[in-house]
Amino acid sequence: MAEIMDGIIFGGQLEDLGGSINKEDSRNISIRRSSGGHKIATFLRQNGYDIDVVDYVHRWTLEQLKEYIRPIAQDCKFFGFGSTFFLDSPVVKELVKWLKVHYPQIPRVAGSQNDSMRSLDMDWYVYGYGENAMLELMKHFDGGPEPKHVDNIINAYVNYKSFPRDDLTVSYQENDFMNPREILLLEFARGCKFKCKFCSFPILGVKGDYSRTAESVYDEMLENYDKWGTEHYIVLDETFNDSPQKIEKFANVIEKLPFQPKMTAYIRGDLIASRPKDWDNLIKMGITSHFYGIESMNHKAAKSVGKGMNTGRIQDGLLEVKEYFLKNAGFYKGHISLIAGLPYETIDSLRDTVDWCSEYWSDQSYHMNILMFKNLHKPSLNHNSEFDLHWREYGYKKTKFPKDDIKWDLSINPYYKVLYDYMATSEDYIQWKNDYTTMYDCFKFCVEEFSQAKLKNVLDPFMYDKFFIDPSVSWDDFQTQNHMERRESHILEHVDNYIKKKILSTNIHF
Repeated sequence: MAEIMDGIIFGGQLEDLGGSINKEDSRNISIRRSSGGHKIATFLRQNGYDIDVVDYVHRWTLEQLKEYIRPIAQDCKFFGFGSTFFLDSPVVKELVKWLKVHYPQIPRVAGSQNDSMRSLDMDWYVYGYGENAMLELMKHFDGGPEPKHVDNIINAYVNYKSFPRDDLTVSYQENDFMNPREILLLEFARGCKFKCKFCSFPILGVKGDYSRTAESVYDEMLENYDKWGTEHYIVLDETFNDSPQKIEKFANVIEKLPFQPKMTAYIRGDLIASRPKDWDNLIKMGITSHFYGIESMNHKAAKSVGKGMNTGRIQDGLLEVKEYFLKNAGFYKGHISLIAGLPYETIDSLRDTVDWCSEYWSDQSYHMNILMFKNLHKPSLNHNSEFDLHWREYGYKKTKFPKDDIKWDLSINPYYKVLYDYMATSEDYIQWKNDYTTMYDCFKFCVEEFSQAKLKNVLDPFMYDKFFIDPSVSWDDFQTQNHMERRESHILEHVDNYIKKKILSTNIHF
């Protein structure tokens, strides 16, 4: 018979296509694995439990899930559900109902860093990094006392903390049916030493070296290469280049691998511009795809949110980085992320930013977001940024959008229209104005002017996995192609084959 499991974790996510997520359409399935699910599974296996992970759950049918579950579920200690964002697609809600009826004795547990998990009917909820909290739950399921909780919610940012940790390894199994064309997720550290005012990440202002051991990174990457042929990664750290010592520590072991990794990471622009000594170490590691949260090229606006480098210096520095990496790494992709609406930012200063990007960064990629403040009118587990909590103190006031006269046909990116329609009707966020501009004017600018900026390719480095599953796509395409279409057929073929193999793996009789 198939092996009886101590627990099954269901995970997956749908793509945010054009600024919205259609939970009803499983064709939008992301090829990205369940990061938290595999992290929890690896940790629990290290503590003696047999755990299986079901990826791409939103693509499965209920009948397929039943066929997979029945042979291995009779002695399960829990059914787990995990996702970074939402969990409540139609098939997941159907699955939860079915499990509650047919396995009422087995606890259901949801884990996330997002309050949306509470939309599912669970016995327990784990909020935050959940390895140690799940271990306490397993002890409880084995007959021990209940973990610390409030209304069956374990706040893992307060109790049973799993940060920092020396070992953040994810170890995949044969029945995960890995594909060498997948771009896997890799975590070097948890937390961020900075405190940007717009950031709602819960672990800010950390001190010292809070990263994992270099040896554990080497072992994880070598195992993935030897077993699955994996060479490509997305780095999850909020700011990877926060410390030259950290970069050097990992570069020294990664360069010993029998292959050259290719990785994408969040890189703080002012730090890389001011630390040329980091460049060779980043190249050694293969971190040559960078996502820069520049936010604004208006010096006063950037300084107001915690990014105070002189505008000219950061612009010149980024150009030097681009030139150096193209010459010495052979590959470079730099994405600049901007925010319209920061304090002291005017429409004219936004125009200056777009002019610079059009002239000097059009061979790369850049995007402009709209500043948003949560309307904190109801209790939520979600963490809030400094701006969310105190936006009035930064000169913002509530207002209402005027009659819509935005020329939407000028926007090549459907993101802005979807976001505008949501903001115009939602009570979850605030429509704002300040002494320099309004939220509405920022939308109008992004649609009518920013959308017309000179730009070769809108593809940012965290989107590579939407394309790379297609064997005809080369890594170099991400810096040379003018336009790329999401490889939906290749993604669905990979996911559907995975589902067939997964079902077969639990129905084999030995």
